[in-house]
Amino acid sequence: MLTPQSRLRHFRAAKTLVQRKPPVAPNHNQTRYLQAVQNEMEKKLNEIFELENAEKYNEAYSEYQKLISENNADFETWKFYFFFLWSMLEDVNGLFTEDIDLRTELESELKSGLKNYSDLAEFNFIAGYAVSIFPYEFGDYEELDKKGREMLKKAFDLEPNNPIYKMVYLGSQEPSEKNQTEYQNACLESELKVREIYNGNGLLNDYFKQVLIRTEKASR
Repeated sequence: MLTPQSRLRHFRAAKTLVQRKPPVAPNHNQTRYLQAVQNEMEKKLNEIFELENAEKYNEAYSEYQKLISENNADFETWKFYFFFLWSMLEDVNGLFTEDIDLRTELESELKSGLKNYSDLAEFNFIAGYAVSIFPYEFGDYEELDKKGREMLKKAFDLEPNNPIYKMVYLGSQEPSEKNQTEYQNACLESELKVREIYNGNGLLNDYFKQVLIRTEKASR
């Protein structure tokens, strides 16, 4: 027979069970909606890539602006737009004529990326690569050159088994016999991954397909 104290404990336990909220089942409608949004974003990005391949850079810029306003600059959109701006600052044969300050816009996107995506290995790789290649496009040369190398190291630290990040990080270091051997091995290991990841269209994919396959240089 339960004592008054036992009854009180049982009552409290039962009350707690009643008050607990049942587990929330997945909202399938929300999942379908998010998938539809993702599919639509990918479709629009592919349309932008076609404009980039056709060297219709003004039109591509306008479509990026629309996509950013719709998706609040998720990382996928950010990385392609950031790389687009970086490319427009380099040699595009005067085909980009939008009246914007590219350098200011690029610096702004870098700051936005550092604020929102600094824990992503891919962000540190793409931004670090762009900064380390042309530090002067982002500000003080020595400061940004150092920053770019630090970001490449961070990408490698976050994903040490990624041969692309390892190859580019080692390639950014002062040459030594040990580093050179590791670098050559990373070049050989990364070729298949480069072809797999950057097999799409657009400026970013085309560029990295060209500069990250380094097996011929490594075998010399």
